[in-house]
Amino acid sequence: MKITNLLVLALVVLGFMACNQKPAAEEDANVKYYKQLLFSETPWDLERGSHEISAEEAETVNNYKFTWNDEGKLVSVEFNRNGVLLGYSSLPAAKVTYTYEGNKQLKHFFNKEGEPIESGGAFTQEYTVDDSGMRVAMRFLDKEGQAVENRNNIHNYEWSKLEDGMIRELRYNLAKEETIMNPFCPFYELRFTYNQNGYVTRMANYIEDTMYNCTAENCGDVGVSYFLFENNDKGDLLSFSVHSTTGQLSNLYWGWAKRKNVVDENGNPVKTVVYDQDDELLGGKGIPVTENEYNEYGALVKSISKDGDGNVVNNPNNGVAVVEYKYDEQGRRTETLRYDKEMNPVES
Repeated sequence: MKITNLLVLALVVLGFMACNQKPAAEEDANVKYYKQLLFSETPWDLERGSHEISAEEAETVNNYKFTWNDEGKLVSVEFNRNGVLLGYSSLPAAKVTYTYEGNKQLKHFFNKEGEPIESGGAFTQEYTVDDSGMRVAMRFLDKEGQAVENRNNIHNYEWSKLEDGMIRELRYNLAKEETIMNPFCPFYELRFTYNQNGYVTRMANYIEDTMYNCTAENCGDVGVSYFLFENNDKGDLLSFSVHSTTGQLSNLYWGWAKRKNVVDENGNPVKTVVYDQDDELLGGKGIPVTENEYNEYGALVKSISKDGDGNVVNNPNNGVAVVEYKYDEQGRRTETLRYDKEMNPVES
């Protein structure tokens, strides 16, 4: 009888525990894991993932962990493997978080040790969100919450959605003067076009309601008016091209006008081919072809510079042809090794 009573008691306890435990699926409802982040050209974009994987897969491959609150608002994005933060991703930090105060959305940045850090010269990005949930403004703040400019001398952004669906972006410094995107793209007003999936397809340079051809030194001899972006159905960036108002390819400051990516099944760019404004492979001091190799965890392990014929070549700027990356067993990068085309070490 005693054994029977003990057995019944154990079953009752187990049943009580089961009734009070949240199902695993419910516990994970606000968390998702992705192998990639969508390409972005503006801080108006909220982080989005692609190539979704399961929580189980996230224990063994590098991933972006997204967490939302019960209201469906994004709370954090962290690049990790099995809970270990990693410091080499498309994020501006190992982890970003969002907190909400009324119509304000506050973005903070953390390194791979989980410590708060600055990003681009600012400690906080304070967004203003309208009643529809759209970001309509953002300003940079320092650690004390005071207004600052970022490394491109921008203090605040303003965004609006136009009748044609494009997103209009304006930027200002602390003196409330309209300012450029950055020194390499001296554009003032920008307008962004997105497709039905929310992938950016064009970034255009405007003055009032007219597309403008920038002829500043960094925009080359043809001038730059807009960028075109081609994505696959997963949102992986396949092509990035630069054009004048007439549609002609135009070189940017670095001498290239178009980049084409070949991606693997995980969205990793395994080959990038670069062209000039004549639609020819990049020459001069540029590298026309870069091939990348990844390990079973999705981490980049080797990047190789090649010419148009597939020969390994030294970068004319630094003599490097091959870059190798080493990692510890948890996925943290431990070494970056550089070699010339003969695999002789090159000092960084």
